[in-house]
Order: sequence, then C-alpha cells, then structure tokens
Amino acid sequence: MTRPRIGLVTCVHPLYDLPAVAARRRDAIEGLQASGCEVVAAETPRSPADAIEAAAFLRKSGVDLVVLFFVTWVTEGVTLELARQLMDVPLMLWALPYLDRDIPMPSPMSGITASGSNIRRLGKSFAHVIGQVAPGVLENIVRAARVAAVVGSLRQATFGVVGTPCPGMLDVEADDSDFEKALGVTTVRFALDELVAAAQTASPAEAAHAADRLVAVADFGPECDRPSLERNLHLYVALKEMIRVHSLDGYSVRCWPELRDGRKITPCTAHALLAEEGIPSTCEVDLPALIGAFVLARLADAPAFNFDITGYLEDEGAIQLAHCGAAAPQLAADGVRPLLRAHMRTGTGATLEFPFKTGPATLAKLMRPSGGKLKLAVAEGEVISSEGIRGSVATFRPNAPLAVFMGKWIREAVEHHASMVYGCRQRDLELFCEFTGVECVPV
Repeated sequence: MTRPRIGLVTCVHPLYDLPAVAARRRDAIEGLQASGCEVVAAETPRSPADAIEAAAFLRKSGVDLVVLFFVTWVTEGVTLELARQLMDVPLMLWALPYLDRDIPMPSPMSGITASGSNIRRLGKSFAHVIGQVAPGVLENIVRAARVAAVVGSLRQATFGVVGTPCPGMLDVEADDSDFEKALGVTTVRFALDELVAAAQTASPAEAAHAADRLVAVADFGPECDRPSLERNLHLYVALKEMIRVHSLDGYSVRCWPELRDGRKITPCTAHALLAEEGIPSTCEVDLPALIGAFVLARLADAPAFNFDITGYLEDEGAIQLAHCGAAAPQLAADGVRPLLRAHMRTGTGATLEFPFKTGPATLAKLMRPSGGKLKLAVAEGEVISSEGIRGSVATFRPNAPLAVFMGKWIREAVEHHASMVYGCRQRDLELFCEFTGVECVPV
C-alpha cells in the first residue's frame, strides 16, 4: 500500500514565540514519518495571507490529508482561511491536550475549539484527535490519512453505468449529480445495446483466455460447459475494452431481462474476473452501491461484493447475503473450489458459485439522498459457514442482536443492495463520513 502523504500546518497565535512550539512541531513531523507517512510541512502561517500561501503549497504537493496541529491558541482567521482554501481536501484537526499544564494560556484546546466551530460553520467537514505526540495518536492520524487517500481517489474516479434500472427496482434510481456534488465522482452512462454489440464482435481468443483463468480455479457444474463459458465471457472482453477506453474505475450493468432471460447470457463470470483485477462492479445499475463497493475495496485493498439480504436466520443470529454468482474467486471459503454453473433460477448464462470464507467483515450501503443528504449505513460482524447454498453466499452475523440490526436497517430505509468486505472497517467508514460530510449510520 502506498505511503499516505500528510500536509502538516502548525497552528499558533502570532503574538507568541515560545521555544516549545518548535520542539512540538519537530516531534510531530518525526513521529508521523516514523509511523509510515510522508510529511509535507508548510511554513507556520501567522496571517490569512500566509494561510493562502501554505494552502497553495500543500495543494501543489498533492497531499492526501491536511492536519492542522494546534500547539497554542490561534488567530482564527488563519485557520478559517486554510479551511476555505482546502475545501475539497480531507482535513484533520489535532490538538495537544495542553502546552504547559501549569501555565494554562495560551491553550491548544482553545485553538481547536474556536477553529473547529468556525470551520464547521463554513460547511467544511473534518475529523479530529486530541493527544500528545504518542503512538496511539499517531496511529489514529495515519489511519485517517489512509482513509483520506481513498476519499481523494474517489474524487478522481469515473464509474460506468450500463442500461437503465431493472423492472420494478425503484431503490436503485439515483441522480448522478448528487454524487458528483457530494463526492466528486464522474458517471458515464451507456446503453445496454452498446455492450451487447461490443460482445458480439469480441475476440474469441480473448474470451478463451479468460475462460482459461476461471477453469484454473473452478470446476464445471452440471449445467455449464466450456463453450457456454466462453460465449458468456465475450461480455468480459467487451467490458474490459469499455473500461480501457473510458478509464473506468468501476461499473454496473443491467443484466435482466435482456441478457439473462432474453439472450441467455450473464455477465457474472466477467464480474468475477474483473473483481480479481481490482475493478469493482455491482449488478442492476445501482450507482450508490457501486460507489460503496469502490470505497470498501480501496480501504481493504481487497475485493468487495454487493449482495441482497436473502434470509433472516433467527436461530443463528444472522442474515443470509446472496447474489447470483459473480464474486472474485479469492473470496471462496477455505478448501472450497468454486463451481461454474448456470443461473440458479433461469438455467441460463454462466455464474461462479461458492460460499464465502469465514471471518470478521463489514457490511455497508451508501444510500440515495434523503432530504438533500447522503447517508452510509455500516455494520460490523462475522461471516460464518454457508455450505450447501447456491450462488455467491455469505452468512453474516452482525455484532448487534439480529432483531435490532434488521429493525434499524429497515427503519433507516437502507436499499436492498449492500456491500461486504473482510475486516473491521467501521472506524474507517466513520472517518470517510467525517471527511466527506456523509452521515454515518451505525446499524
């Protein structure tokens, strides 16, 4: 993983020239560097004009996160100008708990309190931490910087959406401009016919090579054979070219009824291969779910997958998560070899089926705007065994009691697709929300 780049601005009041300030600044820089970050330290600004210069320097340096390091009280116009100049850059306020405990003034806590109030009123979201230059605090800042890098990559991301919402799926309909305004993402829309036409002229040799990759990690089930797999993987070749030409960072496709039911092909195996290559996807043109999958995959540096909630397993305190069969093969349970099969209900196309591996995991869903605001539902839990079930399936036991979890999920109007990734990522997602202004909804 790339070392995050932190822009550090030491915040002090211009009336004070205290020896301790330089020492604390040096300690902060050295501590962050030793913790695995690259540090770009701006000159300490003492006026709004200095703040404009410092912000320009940090922006030019391409930092992932700007940290305002409060060592004393400040002139509030300086920190407000820094925030104003860096509205689209993730911001963290870090205050020492005191400069000298037995000499209360000037206090870094006064600085972060006043500046935080002003910056919030400006409309700028930020994270904060209070503490000395010590391992725990430094770890929190490094974590924030890694999340900030994901926020930055999202601002540069382009997502492809192929087709219109599937029949009856109102809860995937969204206005692209809402996500562009809030998160900086770009969405490119394609007609489903464009993908179909590209698949019809796709290279058979490339489709065969893609099939080789899947056959190396999976076995054929009773309804699928090599010619059928290759026919379906023409969609992989077409999607791969679409991603290349349009520099897409993820995509979502309407597969039914036109592909799965009409043409008897599915993009499931294409999704699985592209997920292995680091390109997230979602089914059924759900843009918010796609953005959520992108964020989770970048945070974990591993594939995420979008599920439906398909079962309420009261005896196990768990929900069943499943979809047709389109997940990255590396997510399969230990000792389980995936199966190449036809769709579980229609008997068409080609899918890649397996139960997901067990272990700690995080479930999340970026929701459509409500009242002009984006929300992100987040739940941590554990994936338990799911043997003997068709499709891509994970049995997820949330940390909250099942009835409490499901009750809140429904009351919060969370849509029916949800992304899952392995690892405990709730704090990362809380930081993501603090940086972007999205409301975090723990479930």
